[in-house]
Amino acid sequence: MVGKGLLEGMRVTLKAFFNKKETLQYPEIKLTMPARFRGGELELDNKKCIACGLCARACPNHVIEMATGTDEQKKRHLKSYVYHSGLCLYCNYCIEACPTNAICWDKNYENSRYFKEELDVDCLAIAKQKSAATTVDAAQADKPNAEQEDTLKRREKDE
Repeated sequence: MVGKGLLEGMRVTLKAFFNKKETLQYPEIKLTMPARFRGGELELDNKKCIACGLCARACPNHVIEMATGTDEQKKRHLKSYVYHSGLCLYCNYCIEACPTNAICWDKNYENSRYFKEELDVDCLAIAKQKSAATTVDAAQADKPNAEQEDTLKRREKDE
């Protein structure tokens, strides 16, 4: 039949035209990244890390710079852990090489920076800030706030 391709194309076009639109208003609504997303920056869990250096050795571009030190029990600890995201291939070798799963990708896909120096990320400092923030949040959750204290005082006066 003549025009069969044209009719097939029109059918696909009309079908797409009447389907639900999947456009997001980007700055206000952000995409949720799937679990297997490779990108963003490395997220380090400094409590899990045993400072073995396998992640730094597995990287083909030598993107990860780490310095370790030992304590009195001859246990290794991280002194610094810097990730140069401007050189990264996002090959996932560093994450696969980690025996304790101490590093993973964060789900942030907004990596643009104005200066090249801003692409160097101190993962250890960020991990320490996050762990300090979670301990402060946990301490505040255990401690009653001012409103709760006021209601407790009122109940004690009423009794």
